Amino acid sequence: MAFGSESDDKAFVGERWPLQGLLRVKSRGLLRCGRRGEGVLSHSRRTHAQCAVDLHAYVTALRRPATAAARNRHEQETMPTDERRSRSGVGAWIFRWWRALLSETVATALLIALGVATMLPANAPLSHPALAFGFVVMANIEAFGAASGAHMNPAVTLAAALDGRIEWIAAGAYALAQTLGATLGFAALMAISPQSFPTGGTAPGTVGPVAAAIVEALLTGALALLACGIWHAEDSGRVDPTASIKFGLTVAGLIYAGGPLTGASLNPARSFAPALLQGFTADHWVYWVGPLGGAAIATLVHRHLVRPSAAQRTPAAAVTAETLPLHDKQLDH
Repeated sequence: MAFGSESDDKAFVGERWPLQGLLRVKSRGLLRCGRRGEGVLSHSRRTHAQCAVDLHAYVTALRRPATAAARNRHEQETMPTDERRSRSGVGAWIFRWWRALLSETVATALLIALGVATMLPANAPLSHPALAFGFVVMANIEAFGAASGAHMNPAVTLAAALDGRIEWIAAGAYALAQTLGATLGFAALMAISPQSFPTGGTAPGTVGPVAAAIVEALLTGALALLACGIWHAEDSGRVDPTASIKFGLTVAGLIYAGGPLTGASLNPARSFAPALLQGFTADHWVYWVGPLGGAAIATLVHRHLVRPSAAQRTPAAAVTAETLPLHDKQLDH
């Protein structure tokens, strides 16, 4: 394009920046290019590309937020990737994720405290813990899902990491927060309950340790498959408003199915807290190997067989804006 006329030059600039922004720059006397007093429409000494770069710098400067907090956020959003990574550290990561970790801690504490509380009456029927855990899971997903995804379970977090939805370092922090929350919730329940507090842990019932681990793997695998299905639906744009109900009812049903055999932990943190405060047993490994193994196998099956295209997902470690289940909420705010 020849820049022999003013109209041609305006058309050139208009192709690269909105007219409104161009007029705003011009009205403030900043539409400069080349030597002092030489307007952008005079291209005698500089190339068109150089003028375009100068104009873009002025537009960027004018759009810079006024407040310090807004400027800091603007710099973080516009900072080149390498520079952003160089400025990031463990402290910055923890500050950005404190809401998610605190939400996981509180949600897991509520889950254990309220769920295990149904076991206080002697010989309580299986329906008590099954419904209690199911309804608390349902409520916590609605309450904390926007902040952290409301995993409340290291096995669910493992499934999210294997599916590429959360960084592995974040998954480790989630598991620690969940274990801490479960311990705090169970400790609070012991502190306010009668002295004759029953054993709140889980132990194999009529089956041996190996069979119990297999049962726990099957139960937790079913839970992981449900989570993967919900995430897949959200990837396809089909956000399910009843996801929390489905998840809660599934937890209740799985406890009904596996309760007589293993106690239906489905959650390593749920079994760890009572064991830590009341004493570990020789079979405690069952409630780590079973749920974590079942969740891992189920996630890989769903990823490579049910949804083969998921294997091509960009790893979460390469994504700067973390997306979390179950509602796929952004945390970089």
